[in-house]
Amino acid sequence: MTVAKESDIDSIVTDELVALYRERGFVNVPALLTPEEVAEQFADAERQFAERETELWEEEDGLAMDWVADAGLRSEVTRRLALHPKVTAAAEKLAGTPLRLFKSELFRKPAGGLSAPTPIHYDSPSHPFEGRPVTLTAWTALVDVPEERGCMSFIPGSHKEVTPKEGDDGMSPLDRWPHFAWEERVTVPLRAGDVHFHHGRVIHSAGANNTDTTRISLGTVYMDADAVYRPNPVYSYLFPGDDLGGLEPGQPVRGERFPLARSGA
Repeated sequence: MTVAKESDIDSIVTDELVALYRERGFVNVPALLTPEEVAEQFADAERQFAERETELWEEEDGLAMDWVADAGLRSEVTRRLALHPKVTAAAEKLAGTPLRLFKSELFRKPAGGLSAPTPIHYDSPSHPFEGRPVTLTAWTALVDVPEERGCMSFIPGSHKEVTPKEGDDGMSPLDRWPHFAWEERVTVPLRAGDVHFHHGRVIHSAGANNTDTTRISLGTVYMDADAVYRPNPVYSYLFPGDDLGGLEPGQPVRGERFPLARSGA
């Protein structure tokens, strides 16, 4: 993989873009990755999907998507992209704080009208961190994702009001905040190589894939560098048996599995 330098990140992630992210809770950074980087990760993603059992997100009307959990622990290619200097520099500038890598997951939404929409939700209830500190996801498109292929839609500013609570599964935020059903939603189509950043508490969804091309993407979650582990029933349900490397409740989330985003150490 040709690793791009981060020296021009200030010209890519401008102060205006940072302000927009913090106001809306999401922002797209176009063409952050080179075509060569995208091609290498796409080939590796296809290999991982072929070789590994995937997790399923099933709805009554079909499969919303499946995914390879902790893909960054299973592939050096994915690990390098998760710690890509431009991606991590952009993530920290948007968050305004040092970050650590939590996890990387490869997502697949099947083609040919075989997928269901991804229901409205937000991400942070599945993050096992005490106090639910700053988290954001870098969602990297490995194919073009127009609206017809199941790109995401967001409720701008919802991250400012949404606050996780004990027992909240995060899957039906409109039950707690019904007024959001009437708020504006912004749909964000992506080109392959675009990286979309969204806050862990911003409410979002994705449409069905009605094209003949499978939607494949990489979602990398970054957390506050000082995050502390707190057992989480949602995470335990999704990933039974994963003790996060033997972490005990109250311990800082550290170690080789969770490196600092910028240094990789």
